[in-house]
Amino acid sequence: MLIDFCLLLLLVLAIFKGMKQGLVVAAFSFLAIFLGLAAALKMSALVARWLADTINVQAAWLPFLAFILIMIAVGIVVKMLAKIIETLLSFSMLGWLNSVGGILLFCCIYITVYSVLIFYAEQLHLIKPATIAASKTYPYIHFWGPEAINVFGKIIPVFKGIFEELSAFFEGLSKNLG
Repeated sequence: MLIDFCLLLLLVLAIFKGMKQGLVVAAFSFLAIFLGLAAALKMSALVARWLADTINVQAAWLPFLAFILIMIAVGIVVKMLAKIIETLLSFSMLGWLNSVGGILLFCCIYITVYSVLIFYAEQLHLIKPATIAASKTYPYIHFWGPEAINVFGKIIPVFKGIFEELSAFFEGLSKNLG
């Protein structure tokens, strides 16, 4: 039920954001999220190891912290690029098509990110099996993020196998902690 409520809340936010910002901003947000997710997923194990040597944080939180830091950095860079391109294009005059496109794209973005966060939460044992069992939407959204990233990996081979690498990393982390 908690997973379903969070998804509903995210979809409502995506609808409002899509209506307000439209397709152009959604397209650049989509680019930022996908590049950010791919970079964060590919490099989070590496950055987590670096963070372990640099700061004093519990080892279990290092992958999540690394993921968030990389996502933020990529998001900032792409957002700056989007501002420049949006200013050059002045393309926001499509009316309802711009809004509908923005809504659909923001919904896809939010579901993808939520699915990846659920993956991390499962790996870190932050979601209880009872919570997953009580969810009506979990079976539909659970594989969305990993599958989207795997499709992205077919287009850009360097991102191929990200979730398998992360699963192996989390298994190794569990063995070290347990």
